[in-house]
Amino acid sequence: MYKITWLFLLVVLLGCQQLETKKIFSDEIAAEELKHINWNDVETYPSFPECEKCENKSEQKRCFEQQVTRVIYQSLAAHQVVLQDSLQEKVVVFMGISAKGEVKIDSLKASSHLYSQLPEFKTWIRDAVSSLPKTYPAQKRGIPVSTSFQLPLTIQSE
Repeated sequence: MYKITWLFLLVVLLGCQQLETKKIFSDEIAAEELKHINWNDVETYPSFPECEKCENKSEQKRCFEQQVTRVIYQSLAAHQVVLQDSLQEKVVVFMGISAKGEVKIDSLKASSHLYSQLPEFKTWIRDAVSSLPKTYPAQKRGIPVSTSFQLPLTIQSE
């Protein structure tokens, strides 16, 4: 009986050490969660009121890009320009959308030939972007975040 009591006491003492719980701090949980977040992808893309009905991310992105392109082309078409020779240029507009939904042009990539033919081109693009309708920002885990886009445009005249 004496041996069984010692054995039982030994098992209880060793067993309690195995039941010890580890204290986890909220900082450790947050750091672990941050490791698993893909910072290059968003849950919802920026959108306009017309794009809110889109159900998946690819439709949202396509709708947003189509709306921006449509507004820019309509704005550019309002300018009557007479050129000396025909023009067919590719332009890339680098845009940023803030977490508040503010759209701004970060930069433009275009040839010097385009700027020599259309010196006001940058101003026209900035005016077009400022005329965009209310923009809802992209979201990551339900929180509005800033995003950047590259929008290719083709400028041509005959």
